[in-house]
Amino acid sequence: MFNIRKALRRFTRSERGDTAIMFALTAIPVILAAGAGVDYATYAAAKTHLQASLDSAALSGAAASGKTDTERAAIAQATFTANMSAGAAAGYTLTSDFRVDNGTFIASAKVEVPTSLMKLAGINNIEANGSAEVGLAAMKKAEIAMVLDYSGSMGDVSGTKVKYIAMREAATKLVDDLTTASPGKVKFGLVPFSHHVYVTLPKAYVKGATGTGTWTGCTQDRKYPYNLTAATPTSNVDTKWNQPMAPDHASDGCSGYAPRSLIVRPLTTDSAAVKAQLAAMKPYAWTHIALGVEFGYHILMDNLPFDQGAPKSDTETQKFMIVLTDGMQTEPAFGPGSSRNVSQGEKNLTQLCTNAKADGIRIITLAFDLDDTTTRARLKNCASDADSFFIANSDTDLSKAFEEIKTAVASEIYLKK
Repeated sequence: MFNIRKALRRFTRSERGDTAIMFALTAIPVILAAGAGVDYATYAAAKTHLQASLDSAALSGAAASGKTDTERAAIAQATFTANMSAGAAAGYTLTSDFRVDNGTFIASAKVEVPTSLMKLAGINNIEANGSAEVGLAAMKKAEIAMVLDYSGSMGDVSGTKVKYIAMREAATKLVDDLTTASPGKVKFGLVPFSHHVYVTLPKAYVKGATGTGTWTGCTQDRKYPYNLTAATPTSNVDTKWNQPMAPDHASDGCSGYAPRSLIVRPLTTDSAAVKAQLAAMKPYAWTHIALGVEFGYHILMDNLPFDQGAPKSDTETQKFMIVLTDGMQTEPAFGPGSSRNVSQGEKNLTQLCTNAKADGIRIITLAFDLDDTTTRARLKNCASDADSFFIANSDTDLSKAFEEIKTAVASEIYLKK
């Protein structure tokens, strides 16, 4: 094995002239500088891993309702240990402390990150620290619309799993974890989309429907500009759903939605029903991302046709829309002109995201096994911030992304700083 110290000694003992001596003298700071860069990158990765694990552990301790302070600390420690067992800081020397103080769960930890080349300067470890504080009593509520792509390509394999199965598992775990941590405090809604959505609506809001009661079937977007808002339809027929289907994909029809359980589910605290539907849904047909976001926007609001959402004035409720797709917009949409086109659907998505964020909805987007850079950029811009956009190139990436989403959602409900 190459030994830097021995090599330097050989250079300093060399009788070939001053060049060897000068090289030896100048090589030491160069090597140390390079080593500092390498070791800092290792340190930064370990610190990020430490903080993420600490946040998750603190949240688990704070969310353990009905437990004593000692039991909360033990739960947090177990979560922290499990999270630190894999990742950039796995195997490093750790110390941690979890406690409750005056209604706040306080967590702190440090990890000793071993160096490599900086050992030449006598620096064997760099200490990385992290901390988190989580309020116990001031827990807020959350309303989460999961807008999930169920187009045909979600039946393909990514990594080691079929994509829609990987999505199902990650989404189901998210529902389980958040409802367990916050029983009765979290509502979930589902918007499975492909080229249409299948939904139950009051007949008054459906073009061509007569009488009272409800209408159930497939629809695309409303006429422009009503497809950019979450406003309740009026007597104006352009504000209603069930506008004419796009002729190029009309052959796919509506018959495939109900058998595949691709049905819009309004916000509910019935997590068992949400998980049962996730278990039953299967892919079908084309992709209309803007339509999915349009309905995700609607079900998070408190006005009809979906009025299960908390009013915007409710400062104790945080609203989230999780948008996942694996492909480009392939379905045409209504715009200001007389015809529908795919480009308009892309423009509609951008404006819908802007409007929903202005209404207080935090949008989290995931590009799952999605190669198209333009669509990736559109999803990134749709997200509420840089930390709310995820790229998942495999089932493993997707699982990790949903874990980060869980922490982000929980942080909005609990985390003080």
